[in-house]
Amino acid sequence: MFKETVQIVYGALSWKVMRIRFRINYKKVILVLVNENRKLDYYAMVHLKDYMQRKYADEALILYADKTVSHMIRNIKTGVNKKVCQYPEKKIRRIYRYYSFFKFFDNIVFTYTTSPKDNQLGRVLKETQVNEEEAVCLGLYQLRKVPEIKETKRRARHV
Repeated sequence: MFKETVQIVYGALSWKVMRIRFRINYKKVILVLVNENRKLDYYAMVHLKDYMQRKYADEALILYADKTVSHMIRNIKTGVNKKVCQYPEKKIRRIYRYYSFFKFFDNIVFTYTTSPKDNQLGRVLKETQVNEEEAVCLGLYQLRKVPEIKETKRRARHV
């Protein structure tokens, strides 16, 4: 338990540093792609514009740790003002632990499905017939419906 508490404190400090470094405010959304489920990460990128409209945000910050995700990010045209940054996985995990302990910012989403143990996004994907696109739109981004994207079906095959 002491180790977890220390990780949460480190996460709080990492968040403060990230907030200053990237000038984070409520006009910016943060999407953290963790590469546990590639389709989930893909649909999170495809529907990022819809999420930004829901949050009335002007800019997106996309963080990732795994270099294989950068290729996918470059190939998807989101049509939004975004900044993409590779961030150390250790710091992302610390910030996520802090976020799991205390929801410090409403405009940040993580695509984790396996941690913490009772992760709702992972449970929805495993225990229901909801696909990744629906999970992103309705669960992760909390949109009222799954927006229609013309090229979604064609692009999904390439993920």
